[in-house]
Amino acid sequence: MNDPSQVPGLLIRAPVPDDAQAIAMLHIRSWQATYRGLLSDGYLSALDGSVERRVAFLSKAIEEQSLAIRVAEVEGLIVGWSSFGPSRGEDACAGDGELMAIYLDPHAWGRGIGSALWSAVRQWLVDEGYHRVSAWVLDGNQRASRFYQKSGFMPQAASQRVVEENGEGLPLTRYSLLLGAGE
Repeated sequence: MNDPSQVPGLLIRAPVPDDAQAIAMLHIRSWQATYRGLLSDGYLSALDGSVERRVAFLSKAIEEQSLAIRVAEVEGLIVGWSSFGPSRGEDACAGDGELMAIYLDPHAWGRGIGSALWSAVRQWLVDEGYHRVSAWVLDGNQRASRFYQKSGFMPQAASQRVVEENGEGLPLTRYSLLLGAGE
């Protein structure tokens, strides 16, 4: 279901600053559901204390358009969001994009909303002239691995790394996709 018209009432749009609170809360809920069992309970619980910081960051990014963001909205409620743009990878070449985040409210999982959101992001990347896109996935996140592989991404085993965040090591694998001209 890559077509937003396949999900009743779904709208994929650019956010406005007033969306920052909803995006921040959704981001935390998604992390807490997605990474339960992959990250410590203490780490996941501590995310609740980061709402204000996330809202401030997102409000500024949306206002200044310093980060490309799209939200998925159903019946006036934000149920998903994504950020994307040029690759931040040290080995990135011109034309390399990155899907930096794509998260859904857990109640929205399995409805085709993530695919519709990715489809809109992919089109933006192609329109902006990107030839390849990458995404970093937490090792053990089977839902994300299935989503990316279904979307044509392939894991890049040699790209694995561990990022330290709030005292917890996050083992990541980069997934990559060539953005073909006719796709």
